[in-house]
Amino acid sequence: MLVLSSEIVRAMYVGVHIQTAVDAACTAAVQAVDVSYFIDYGVVRIDSSNATAYALREFNSTVAQSNIEKYSPALTAVSVVSDHIVECHASAQMIWTLPGVAPLTFNVLSAAEAEARR
Repeated sequence: MLVLSSEIVRAMYVGVHIQTAVDAACTAAVQAVDVSYFIDYGVVRIDSSNATAYALREFNSTVAQSNIEKYSPALTAVSVVSDHIVECHASAQMIWTLPGVAPLTFNVLSAAEAEARR
């Protein structure tokens, strides 16, 4: 019974951790604003290639700090939905230490918006 209780707590922790990582990734992605475009036109526009790079860097940094065993997180998509909104998707699979129990998969989503004033 103790093993089951600890596994349920671990599953809850994995769920929170993967959500935190994808939130951080999306927040980093919206920081990839094309500054020269904003200066010229006064409109916020996110550079999609930089957004993906920023998101991956932040996601990998966040999940690398965890000492969770039998846990495989991945940032599966970074999409610039509009000029100033980014959506990020991630998944993680947790393998139970209990034999015969199917792995648990988490699929999470986050969105962030860039705003600026002139």
